[in-house]
Amino acid sequence: MRTGAFVAPFLSYYLTRSLGYSAAFAGFVAALNAVGAAVSAVIGGVLADRVGRRPTLLGALVASAATLVALGVVHSVPLIAILAFLAGLANNATRPATGAMIADVVPAHDRGRAYSLNYWAINLGFAIAMVAAGAVAAHSYTLLFFGDAAANLACVVVVYFKLPETRPEPAPGGATADQAPAAGSLTDVLHDRVFLGFLGAVLVGAVIYSQSATVQPIMMGDDGLSPGAYGLVAALNGILIGVLQLPFTTWMRRFSDGSVLATSSFLMGIGFAVPLLVSVIGHPMGVYAASVVVWTMAEIGTTPPQMALGANLAPTHLRGRYQGMNTLVWSIAGVVGPLVGGWALSDVGNAAVPWASLVLGIAGVPAWWLIGKRAVPRIAVLRAEETRLLALTTDLSAIEKVAAVVSPSSDAPAVTASGGPVVGSVEVLAEQPC
Repeated sequence: MRTGAFVAPFLSYYLTRSLGYSAAFAGFVAALNAVGAAVSAVIGGVLADRVGRRPTLLGALVASAATLVALGVVHSVPLIAILAFLAGLANNATRPATGAMIADVVPAHDRGRAYSLNYWAINLGFAIAMVAAGAVAAHSYTLLFFGDAAANLACVVVVYFKLPETRPEPAPGGATADQAPAAGSLTDVLHDRVFLGFLGAVLVGAVIYSQSATVQPIMMGDDGLSPGAYGLVAALNGILIGVLQLPFTTWMRRFSDGSVLATSSFLMGIGFAVPLLVSVIGHPMGVYAASVVVWTMAEIGTTPPQMALGANLAPTHLRGRYQGMNTLVWSIAGVVGPLVGGWALSDVGNAAVPWASLVLGIAGVPAWWLIGKRAVPRIAVLRAEETRLLALTTDLSAIEKVAAVVSPSSDAPAVTASGGPVVGSVEVLAEQPC
């Protein structure tokens, strides 16, 4: 799906160059798309827990394809605005379901590596999409929308035929109410103080990172670099992730999540503060390349461990909602970060954002260390509960198989070795002591 993610990066170009709308309207449409993505983060998480990961993925992908096709053929202001919101709503609903599905099928100790592989694949697909989209846009902007929709429908086929439902179900047979997972709600997530602290730290880091696509390009232009130079520097980010993501993930496994995230927060602040050196040593191209190298290292050490830690903090029956709240925080940062960064750049000065990034990155060090420390006992309890529920489910499944074997085919009762009758009912067997 990421290989066909054509529309989002080129939407502003399409609106201004192909349809002739103003930059202000293009920005308004981009904001509506971001708002839709923020709303869908919560809705997608709830749906992933209530109706399942697979139905949520299928519904969101089909809806995304439909809205993209419609967005590519309408030209009126109201319809473009509405469809941009709906496109964000549909597209981002896949993220909580995907994150929850990974947590469902991968043991807790391996989730960091699993999320790292997923993040690597996302970046690889996006890099391919950027090259392909540029070529497609040279011929027709409309083809971008149809190509993106086709990629979503291709993903529908893969999900439908290859991905089973992974949502954990209540234990079968004789599981009692206290043995089966509770229904849960968003209120449970909002009462989780450890997770709320986690979300706060994620928000700060995401606001810093959002400057990479907004403020940093403007600063590069102010320092005399061309759009082509920005493209080369931006490509360096994708190359480094593609080459270093997987080996770095293996190396980072020897350290705790808290220590990795604390170090990454420090590097993120340092990386976005490096442009301050332009006024000292000159050579803006080399300085900005060094900036990208440093904050890309921080990105590699931030995103997969954050996703794994967020998944490990979630009770089994609330994984979708926890993933949805994590996605929501990133969506909020995507709106707040550019607004605050743009204001600081315009009204305070070019040095404001680098200094603020450095301060926030350093502040994240003790925050992540404390969150990691508090998460350890919490995760141990949740792992024990997951193990207990898995054992219970396995035991009851075994009882069902035994019941199916010993259930009599005639009206005469079967007899056990002790001479007592065997009751051919899974429900009755499940109520007996194991």
